[in-house]
Amino acid sequence: MASKPKTGIFYGWVIVVAGFIICLVAYGSMYSYGVFFGSLCEEFYWTRTAVSGAWSLFMAVHCGMSFVAGMVNDKYGPRRTMLLLAIFLGVGFALMSRINALWQLYIVYGVIIGIGMSFGQVPILSTATRWFVERRGMAVGIASAGIGAGTIVMAPLAQFLILRFDWRTAFLIIAGIVVIVVVPISQLLLKSEPSEKGLLPYGYGKQTENKNFRNPFPPEKGDYTLKEALKKKEYWMIAVMWLFVAIAIQMVFNHIKIYATDVGIAPMTAAVSLGLVGAISIAGRITIGSVSDKIGMRRCYLIANFLMAAMMFCLLTARQPWQFYLFPALFGFGYGGGNALYPTITARYFGTKHHGAIYGMTVAICAVGTVIGPLVGGYIHDLTGSYNLALIIGGASALTGFVLAFFLRAPFAKATSN
Repeated sequence: MASKPKTGIFYGWVIVVAGFIICLVAYGSMYSYGVFFGSLCEEFYWTRTAVSGAWSLFMAVHCGMSFVAGMVNDKYGPRRTMLLLAIFLGVGFALMSRINALWQLYIVYGVIIGIGMSFGQVPILSTATRWFVERRGMAVGIASAGIGAGTIVMAPLAQFLILRFDWRTAFLIIAGIVVIVVVPISQLLLKSEPSEKGLLPYGYGKQTENKNFRNPFPPEKGDYTLKEALKKKEYWMIAVMWLFVAIAIQMVFNHIKIYATDVGIAPMTAAVSLGLVGAISIAGRITIGSVSDKIGMRRCYLIANFLMAAMMFCLLTARQPWQFYLFPALFGFGYGGGNALYPTITARYFGTKHHGAIYGMTVAICAVGTVIGPLVGGYIHDLTGSYNLALIIGGASALTGFVLAFFLRAPFAKATSN
């Protein structure tokens, strides 16, 4: 087999583009929940804690099921996992157009859409990771950039649909978009392994030692099982680091739009601010993902976490429209860059054979942070009438992730017995 064909582009880049488009639609739809937040509160007189709770349940299911999705992807491949993604999201968003009670919001968004989204990021990025050794950070960064692109496309689109029609019709249209886009792209283009195309991973055998990544290893000598990875303290350092950062990220995506309108920002400007977090994250994912191939993941992760922590604290005094454009510019860059490093860090430490299961379990552990973030934001606002304490907690959480990254050791090669 060859690492790339004699003519044309390496097929792994097709996988990357397909992953980008699927992430755009799926995660753009998911992160539009913040746009619907106000409509749900106003129509049903639900508290912000109650509406935030549905998102927290969604994140618990979404992240908690990720290791299952990773194992399914490891065994059956991305075409089947993407079909499950499309079915659950299509049905879930369609049902959202019919809800009339709080328990229905929790079942539909929290459980049905939550299960669907568990088959999103982990299978897509785990698959992209398998296709690359060289330029892995860039490839995963580009694929995950679809998440950011989806936010800038789908959040304003959702706001437009709500203003043009109503929030129920907006959910129904989003359901159709998900199915129409995800099904054909995933079934026609996605391949689980390079071997399916008679290829080797891009750059296979070309890794060289450097001071940032000691003891680089080829996949067949460095693959950990999930059980083996769970016994490594480095695994738990990575998981806890991501858990704290998730608190800040999910607090922002759930509350930034309504927080902006609370301080006098126009609704469309607030929606665009939410969208810009995702848009700027595209640059963060691609830039930091690519730079990490050269200077190391740890340094890049420190930069990403510092930007998120700093901007959470700056948001405390934001009252002007320009501040709600500056915030997503810097926070989004850090958020995107940090998220792009997650699957590559997992591959660097634990190999790629069981990557879906290991990466998925890490996302499942992060579910704790994704649940805490939105709930803390909603509860503190309902209790105090202000988001100030919530923003301080979010900033401190991102700062904790920054500190933990300092103690992360360089990657290691798995010991083998002969």
